[in-house]
Amino acid sequence: MSEAVRITWLGHATVLVEMNGVRLLTDPLLGSSLGPLRRLGPTPDPVSIGPVDAVLVSHAHPDHFDLASLRRIIGRPLLIVPRGLGHAAGRTGYPVHELRAGEGLDVVASRSEASGASRVGVTAVPARHWRWPFQPRVRCVGFLVDGAIGIYFAGDTALFPAMDRLSGKVAVALLPVGRWGPHRGPDRLTPASAVEAMHRMGAPAAIPIHWGTFHPPGLPPGRWGPPGADAGARFADAAAQHGTGLDVRVLRPGESTEFAVDADRSRDT
Repeated sequence: MSEAVRITWLGHATVLVEMNGVRLLTDPLLGSSLGPLRRLGPTPDPVSIGPVDAVLVSHAHPDHFDLASLRRIIGRPLLIVPRGLGHAAGRTGYPVHELRAGEGLDVVASRSEASGASRVGVTAVPARHWRWPFQPRVRCVGFLVDGAIGIYFAGDTALFPAMDRLSGKVAVALLPVGRWGPHRGPDRLTPASAVEAMHRMGAPAAIPIHWGTFHPPGLPPGRWGPPGADAGARFADAAAQHGTGLDVRVLRPGESTEFAVDADRSRDT
């Protein structure tokens, strides 16, 4: 089992998490465009990503739940989706497991080279975000991944009261800090409120996601103003202004970073 946890941001809310010998992919969006929007940076290559054991889908919005992207994933991953999204996710032909907030399951590494102890726990947690009108019964969720370290994948959310219940469980938070266009409202984090989220969870480290990946063609990136293409840097600046030693790692699409594992915790997982 690797002694470090490796996290790769592939753009938007798509993140590859490699921990405890398990490979998880979040909200896969693997195309070069999304409707009229065009991708900035490299388009993720499923072959380069390689086989994954499970996919975490946070909600039904098309920039987070994309059937075409799901069908391109290498291997036969378990799709873990919010309650009510299982029927649609099943169109991929992959196995599907639905979760409500508070429910969880273990994900075991499926590759032959992985050790028999290679597993992580995945628990759905609440999120505050507007529902997709074509799937109105599907609530948005985030996920807490518990392995060598605790990782919180927010998907897309604003601050919510139950976020405090994650205190002490999160070593690394994957937090959405931006948007592609002019939509504003109380249902998403900003660079400043993402710092508040870190404090509520007691998360010492974070990686900004959901920023600087898609934009309308013909308009310069960042045209829609803060937070725009610079939302990751604005998040890092906001964290630094607090002077609390928060570890914010701003990645470019395709870049990876590693987090050391506490030896005692690693033996317990």
